[in-house]
Amino acid sequence: MSIKDLLFPKFCLGCGYIGTYICSRCASSLEYVKDDICLYCQHSSLFGFTHPVCQKKYGLDGILSIFSYNNLMKKIIKNIKYRLATEVLRELESVVKPEMLSKILFYKKIKYRFYLQPIPLHLRRLRDRGFNQALLLAQFFNRYLDFDEKDILIRKKETLSQATMKETKDRYFNMLGAFALRQGESVSGKNFILIDDVATTGATIKEAAKILKKNGANKVFALTLAKG
Repeated sequence: MSIKDLLFPKFCLGCGYIGTYICSRCASSLEYVKDDICLYCQHSSLFGFTHPVCQKKYGLDGILSIFSYNNLMKKIIKNIKYRLATEVLRELESVVKPEMLSKILFYKKIKYRFYLQPIPLHLRRLRDRGFNQALLLAQFFNRYLDFDEKDILIRKKETLSQATMKETKDRYFNMLGAFALRQGESVSGKNFILIDDVATTGATIKEAAKILKKNGANKVFALTLAKG
């Protein structure tokens, strides 16, 4: 055990076991999302494709989420956002089963060339936090995907935390006009995968997809660590 571990011991986020943030016992409680859904109607959809009847002019083309948002995953995401992002993601990668992440390889089988675009933070929140957890998640997923990463979206509006809002309409209103394309960037004809930590109503991801599509993007999918 290192001096760092003695001075600042790790405790499992699930049970408090000392020595690790995600012990093997708690790792087995992570729930893998087996049945992907269309984000618009919430009904089953192969690989999370948006159903043709649900497709919007500037809408998302599909979404994949890896885990259900159970109690342990809530704690993991909270710590990824606010405290221990790099270390927790490193442990998560070591304890998850390969088949849990295998479905994201679906994106490598589609004929489109994709760019990974993390959902951006507002500059003030980025300064306060010191990092963007969506960017770290993009790097985490990219160990399997090996796509180019982009930083062409900005968050021009300082929104309230979506987690504080229970009503779907409030979440959508909160995100309205939150994003813009970075000056001088072109997305015309390009294909993107938006990266975020959790999708509940999908308000954040849908608003980001709308900006990309309005500026000429071809296909926009999303990939999240968890589905709320």
